[in-house]
Amino acid sequence: MRRMYLWRALMHMHFFAGVLVPFFTDWGGLSLNQMFLLQAWFFLWIFLLEVPTGALADKYGRKASVVAASVCLIAATALYASGKGMPRFLLAEFIWAAAAAFSSGASEALAYDSLKASGDEHLSQRTLSRLASFEIGAIAFAAPIGSLVAARWGLSAPLLAMLVPFSLGLLLSLTMTEPPTGEESARPGYREVLTRGVRYFASHKPLRALAFDSVTIWMLSFMAIWLFQPRLKELGVGIGVYGFVTAAMTLAQIAIMGSIERVERFFGGTRRYLLWSAVLPGLAFLALPLATNPWAACALFVAIPAFGLSRSVLIANYMNKHVDSPRRATVLSTVSMGRQLIGVVLLPTVGLLTKLSLGWTFAALGAAILACAWASSVEEAHLTA
Repeated sequence: MRRMYLWRALMHMHFFAGVLVPFFTDWGGLSLNQMFLLQAWFFLWIFLLEVPTGALADKYGRKASVVAASVCLIAATALYASGKGMPRFLLAEFIWAAAAAFSSGASEALAYDSLKASGDEHLSQRTLSRLASFEIGAIAFAAPIGSLVAARWGLSAPLLAMLVPFSLGLLLSLTMTEPPTGEESARPGYREVLTRGVRYFASHKPLRALAFDSVTIWMLSFMAIWLFQPRLKELGVGIGVYGFVTAAMTLAQIAIMGSIERVERFFGGTRRYLLWSAVLPGLAFLALPLATNPWAACALFVAIPAFGLSRSVLIANYMNKHVDSPRRATVLSTVSMGRQLIGVVLLPTVGLLTKLSLGWTFAALGAAILACAWASSVEEAHLTA
């Protein structure tokens, strides 16, 4: 688990996170709409690769999938940092999507099975929260540095800097040990793994309910990551500040995940927390068009991912309890695939809305989150196994 924590941190040293939008628009020459179309392309390829890579992880081992993710991430970053142009960007996003697909499901399954093998399965909620905290903590550390580096040496410099931690992450992934699952002697074929995992998810009502609640609110809240920089630019805030806002977003998520049990008690239980952690981002989006003060806008932008993104870690813990080890990576990848499909539709829509008004975009996102919270079918019984 210590190696997995460190690997997730190294692979999320995203120095460019604080200057995402300026990198694509000011340095890359894309419009906001083109940037969102490029991200839709990215999510489309994760969607297409998600379940096949999850099945490969179940068939050939989660360590192999984690190593492949590391290699792809290094290749994509090097491609991005070495030149401009939409064809280059499309290829880089495809390779980055492959990295995300190899990592998704496999890394969580590797962690969960490691706990199971050591008899510490009861620590899964705390451990998965800590795993996510290392991931976003790395972003919190890297984003402010990246924004200062970009202001001093240019918008491509943070990408070049990322090659160092990514290379260290690859070396670390090669030292990992696959935990025993009790199935190595009779692993099924690739097609059987793939179809069995997808069918299991499709026939499992609690998993479907948890997945819908997780992926819809997560993806809608994720739009704040792409929209806060254009909004702060409108309000006259310079790029040197963007990384610190990104850090605040991630640290707020860590604070909630690190005290999730107390937070659940404050809201009156897990089910009520899941409801309020969706309602609050929705209300924050609705308030953003009225927030003309930069400090007020920053506070709202921090609140959205703090609740809207961190909740998915809690839901993932309960989904894990409904899945056996041989199908774990495939089922988790199926859930993640649903998230990517929503992104394929949502990102171009958001891009078109930004051409009209950022205010209308925020209002639409807030209304959509509240609608999804109302439509959620998660029950208390789904939160036990």
